[in-house]
Amino acid sequence: MPPPLQGAPSRDALAAVLATAARAGTGDLRWCAAVGPPRPGLVELASDGTTLRRYASGEARPTLAVWAAGQAWIADAGAVLLAIGCPADADAPHIRRAHLRAGFAVHLAHVTARRHGLSARPVGSWQQADLGAALGATPGHDWVVHALALGTRHADEENTP
Repeated sequence: MPPPLQGAPSRDALAAVLATAARAGTGDLRWCAAVGPPRPGLVELASDGTTLRRYASGEARPTLAVWAAGQAWIADAGAVLLAIGCPADADAPHIRRAHLRAGFAVHLAHVTARRHGLSARPVGSWQQADLGAALGATPGHDWVVHALALGTRHADEENTP
């Protein structure tokens, strides 16, 4: 059983992880993070490329947990980095390219997260996971391609002597 990744990352650490993913994603993908309380929603990099801006409100992590093959621990992650793109009408080469670029970017984001002292675990590649639908928005526009769960610690670290 994978340990939960609890504790919300700092805004600076989350911005650094998002910036790394955005650079590595080569512009084919959009990047955001689902965050929890006290203000659950989606954040992305602001136009300055170093700070965060909220662009949607609502708790998406429980729905993401269900879509990730029922990995319930994702609902309690401090944040979930998301690669978004790959429209529903994309052809096979576009889908393949988007998933490969997202996987590479998530790897580099994982390294950045660890450098900032965060715990992190790749969630994997997804298909037919519509982020807009998770928030009750218009479905069919924000397909999740890949994800990285983030936290400040693993739950089992609290019980380590």
